[in-house]
Amino acid sequence: MAKPGSKFLRNSPRWSTLCPVLLYILFILCILLLVFSSQQSKGSAAKYKPSNRVDEEDAPSPLVYRKLEESVVNELTTAFTRADTNADKFLTVQELAKYINFKIREHIDDAIRTNPTMFVEIDHDPRDGLVSWEEYQVYWMREKGIDGDSHMKKSVFDKLDRRVKESIARDKALWMEAARTDPLSLTLDEFLSFRHPESSTVNLLNLVDDILRQFDVDGDDHLTVEEFSDVQTTDLGEGKKFILSQNVRERKEEFTKVIDRNRDGKADRGELLSYVDPRHPRYAIQEASTLFSLADANNDKKLSLNEILAKSAIFMSSKMVHTGESFHDEF
Repeated sequence: MAKPGSKFLRNSPRWSTLCPVLLYILFILCILLLVFSSQQSKGSAAKYKPSNRVDEEDAPSPLVYRKLEESVVNELTTAFTRADTNADKFLTVQELAKYINFKIREHIDDAIRTNPTMFVEIDHDPRDGLVSWEEYQVYWMREKGIDGDSHMKKSVFDKLDRRVKESIARDKALWMEAARTDPLSLTLDEFLSFRHPESSTVNLLNLVDDILRQFDVDGDDHLTVEEFSDVQTTDLGEGKKFILSQNVRERKEEFTKVIDRNRDGKADRGELLSYVDPRHPRYAIQEASTLFSLADANNDKKLSLNEILAKSAIFMSSKMVHTGESFHDEF
């Protein structure tokens, strides 16, 4: 006769079967515990990340880095950092305009300061106080590492790179515009007009003459607000396009607030000279506003570094980064 409970023992699972199952369950529990602990440690590290490090959302994305050359990223990052005066990792239009105006003034001051030195360096054959086209071309080609001069044979000229030949042709055209007394040579002031037309007071005075000639209806050598603003855009000449980018109301406001500094209702030559000077803050404000309209993707009235890098080509050709090249493309 079977003992009581023997039937139950025969039907219960053997330890040889239960042990592997229990070990497997314990293994799974250990794995889950390790994963949970790892996630907690990462969360704590993120929570206590040092505040002086750049946040991930402030830093340029890896995709941007892959698409742009390192030199471009470095130039734009440097300009952004210098323009960000309050170091909040965003640029306002005021900060950008202030930095652009600083770059314009720096460029023009440098151009005026270095012009006599370059002039004397080029003027040596003969040293007569004039720079001839031949002297300039010898200097330019030497600086570019090109073996030749302004009288090089056609066979040698034809072998030059296309961009070099285009640069020579462009320089020749600018030379003829700057040479007011002798087409074959330039004085010190004319050389400044040739190399940096935006820095030349003579160029700016000529621009004032053009404005008066085209806007001064009564010929009194002054501009009134009506003369400045009441011009049809269809009547534009070559010298007007830089002014008539606004409607009549905006031009009247600009005349009153920007041009007519002594508030006498008229603009004389001195006031107009200040108005056309690239160092006038209005140029920087206009450029900063244009850059914002093109790059402020989320319309929050601020520019992040990522937004600037996303429009890198625009900013690299602007006065924020390459001030001189930007001017020379305009003049």
